[in-house]
Amino acid sequence: MRTIAKLSAVAAAAAAVLAATAAPALAQGSSWTVLDQGHADVLGLAYEAGELELHVHDEENDVEYAPSEVILKANNEAKTTVPAGYDFIGTAGEDVWILPDTEVEGLLFAGWATEEILPGDFAGDSLQITVHDAWGDVDLYTVDDLGTPNVLFDSDAGPGSWDVTAASHGHLNWAFGESGLHKITVEAEGVLAGTGETVSTGEVDYWFWVEA
Repeated sequence: MRTIAKLSAVAAAAAAVLAATAAPALAQGSSWTVLDQGHADVLGLAYEAGELELHVHDEENDVEYAPSEVILKANNEAKTTVPAGYDFIGTAGEDVWILPDTEVEGLLFAGWATEEILPGDFAGDSLQITVHDAWGDVDLYTVDDLGTPNVLFDSDAGPGSWDVTAASHGHLNWAFGESGLHKITVEAEGVLAGTGETVSTGEVDYWFWVEA
């Protein structure tokens, strides 16, 4: 069963860390929703009333949240070892927690979505997602049909960006090198087709709790 907990032990533990590190978006809140299973558009994009915004869409319950309202949890079932050839994650055989790009029972199936952006709104129907930085060891990547990884973001290498198409949807792998609290800072932007103006979401923080 999907877990959506208010003020759970996970949220309480995360809140203690957040309060200690003065993260205002969450430390000032009183409750959070914990998403730990099922399909979620973690990097959901919408363009409404002249503003481009990021949100989290819980597909299982058809509910949207601001990123500051959600803790995204990698259950301990996500714990595995670094495969050979994935040196950007770590040394082969080391522990790693991975939320995969395919749906696995008991794990969060986390992706991106631009289905709320109409074709024609942005030049080339294209937008760019950038992960600026992260707390902790975080890697985001896809894998092609031959099994070769394409690194979208590596916290050891600095910011990473990739292009997405309007009115579409996709998934990626989220790898965490250690348990505990992680934060990634994300921004999306695009050029409006009608005016040539670049619009941006600004930098938005997402919080992940990785179970030991």
